[in-house]
Amino acid sequence: MEHPCYQCSAPVEDGTAFCPHCGAAQIRVASEEVRRSGERADVLAPSAPVVPAGIQWSQALPSAALAGLIAAGLMFIPLGAFGLGMISAGVMAVLFYRRRNPAGTLSPGMGARLGAVSGVLGFGIFAVFTAIEMLVFHSGGQVRALLLETIEQQALRTSDPQAQQYVTYLKSPPGLALFMGLMLVAMFFIFLVFSSLGGSLAAALLRRRERS
Repeated sequence: MEHPCYQCSAPVEDGTAFCPHCGAAQIRVASEEVRRSGERADVLAPSAPVVPAGIQWSQALPSAALAGLIAAGLMFIPLGAFGLGMISAGVMAVLFYRRRNPAGTLSPGMGARLGAVSGVLGFGIFAVFTAIEMLVFHSGGQVRALLLETIEQQALRTSDPQAQQYVTYLKSPPGLALFMGLMLVAMFFIFLVFSSLGGSLAAALLRRRERS
């Protein structure tokens, strides 16, 4: 086979070191062919498999639901009500997710999102459990008495007449309903923040352990 000389474009037999017409060395042509063949090899080489980025929600949602269920149960024990159950929702969601999807990696931000989902589910399950407990064990009166006691303690801390009017309103049935609604909203946000924190911490610790 022949190739054109890079200097005079005359045909030169392959393997010839110098062009018979102009005497130019043909090493450059050979190196150029090697480079081009390497480029073709790179193009044809199969690419390495890419690990999917982000949370695989088909695996994450069952993990978050199970973590939320366990966390809701922990809320009925003394330590759970002081934040342990809320934080554990995010921690368990990350651990359950990694067990279902060992190849997946979670950043602290992704762990926080997964923890937030488990917190929302955990709060919903806890609210349902509380409602069932009140219906079955008729503990609504105890809850009402506890709310009244909390309101009266707040009333003793202020002598403002306008504040006393608010306290009197809160003691009424509509006021108690409003007060309970506000407490549920506050508890929802606390549950969300604590579970997100637990998920972020668990993801950060797992990532650090894998890198070490």
